[in-house]
Amino acid sequence: MTADAVIGQAAPNILVVDDMPANLELLSGMLKERHCRIRSALSGELALQAARNDPPDLVLLDINMPGMDGYEVCRRLKADPKLKDIPVIFLSSLDEMQDKVKAFNVGGVDYITKPYQLEEVQARVETHLTLKDAREFLKDKNRFLEYTFSRFVSPEVVETMKQKPISELLKMERSEITVLFADLRGFTTMANELTPEEVQETLNSFLEVTVAGVQKAGGMMDKFLGDGFMALFGAPFRQADHARRALNAAVAIQAAHRVWMDKRSAVGLPYRPLGIGLAAGETVVGAYGTSTRMEYTALGHVVNLASRLCGAAGAGETLTTPYTRESALRDAPGRAGRCAFSFLPKGKMNFKNIQETVEVILITPEKTDHE
Repeated sequence: MTADAVIGQAAPNILVVDDMPANLELLSGMLKERHCRIRSALSGELALQAARNDPPDLVLLDINMPGMDGYEVCRRLKADPKLKDIPVIFLSSLDEMQDKVKAFNVGGVDYITKPYQLEEVQARVETHLTLKDAREFLKDKNRFLEYTFSRFVSPEVVETMKQKPISELLKMERSEITVLFADLRGFTTMANELTPEEVQETLNSFLEVTVAGVQKAGGMMDKFLGDGFMALFGAPFRQADHARRALNAAVAIQAAHRVWMDKRSAVGLPYRPLGIGLAAGETVVGAYGTSTRMEYTALGHVVNLASRLCGAAGAGETLTTPYTRESALRDAPGRAGRCAFSFLPKGKMNFKNIQETVEVILITPEKTDHE
């Protein structure tokens, strides 16, 4: 590993285990030239203790040692959940096939026969450090995806995302999607009369019902916005029928929300009706932020329009645009893709920060004859 390779990152931490001090000195000399941090252990017991105190990036392990041999050391490392992923390279003067097979069977990743060749040791160490870095990168990527998306999309979508390059998932790009905003009507006023615990319980209960509707339709929860939320259909994965999915989700969410209100009313719990606005069109989607905190979202005119439509929606209303309606009907030519809603004109409206007058359409759950 060259000096350039380790600039900006910690030197690899390698544990060398051999009961012969001369061998330890030889290996340490070889690897220090490659800018590695070397630790030594003269026995299997000391090696396990050192690994538990400060897990290394790689272990070079002799087989024939008094007391605990290298095979047993490797078995115990692999049995420890915190140490099982550390690569172990066996070093031995034993060159019979059965010795090598046994080394791999107990969890070793490589086998180097004594006497050592400097270039061979260095090459194999670098290979397995590189492979370990690649595995750690994949783990970090999966942890990132699970933390960022698992709360907002279905587990099936998260598993699919793990197969994609992280750069592909996070890059900003233009994409045709549908954006949905939902907001409880009059909740801020009501919240002034509730305890903090009642506010939390009401919002959590409301979101449990509505988030399920988004996920069932294949959408992604983008963010929670106090007493509302923003959801995306058609991102992070493209969906040709994103508009139909979003409108069906809106109708289903309103229906589930009405049931939610009836149940809470019956037992005297606080509730408020829901307004929804959604718009389809081209947006910029991807991740942006700082080196320590990133956010995946959509940006652009369509997002602003969906938000304004949500703000204009009355209690129990879902508002959209002619373009979204046309997209939804175009996406559902057959019975399997039928839209469970119809449309009523609401007239033209002017919204803040939107230059053109917008023709607004009310979505209702009744099906029309042509659908």
